[in-house]
Amino acid sequence: MLGALRGAVTRPDKKAEQTARGSRACPTLFVLVGLPGSGKTTYARRALPRCVRVSLDDLRLMLSGQPFEPKLEPLVAEIGTAALDIALARAWRDGYDVVFDATNVSRELRRRSLDRARAHGVRAVAVWLRVDPVVARRRNRDRERVVPDEAMDRFASALEPPTVEEGFDRVIEVDAGD
Repeated sequence: MLGALRGAVTRPDKKAEQTARGSRACPTLFVLVGLPGSGKTTYARRALPRCVRVSLDDLRLMLSGQPFEPKLEPLVAEIGTAALDIALARAWRDGYDVVFDATNVSRELRRRSLDRARAHGVRAVAVWLRVDPVVARRRNRDRERVVPDEAMDRFASALEPPTVEEGFDRVIEVDAGD
């Protein structure tokens, strides 16, 4: 899998990023899309290491010490949105890009991220880590924070591939299978 991730994303052309703010490059929000076990976090760490990463999985662990606690999901979502807003608000001033590391499997979930990007005047790029659900399940079973099979089924059935028609400036598809 790691071989498929290396070099999968090239930095956007700087000319395309010029904005009315002058010669400073427009910050980018990278919205990761993929099933649990598709390699989203690995991808973010290896392909986008200089970006500020907002991770809902990390927030879950911070809040409860558990990979998933149903009663805390509304809090995780609210804190995730607040963290994303803060990171995007500072992206222009501090000169960095932001990665939103979550499943983002549906248009509805991605719409929230797109709305945040537009509110802060940054580009939005979807990075779809395409993987066979069987491979994602195997990886899920082999990792420390296992997502229950029922949840894996829900994510797989809810998955809608991202498109530029949703409002993304660009969609990058990464073959994240073995």
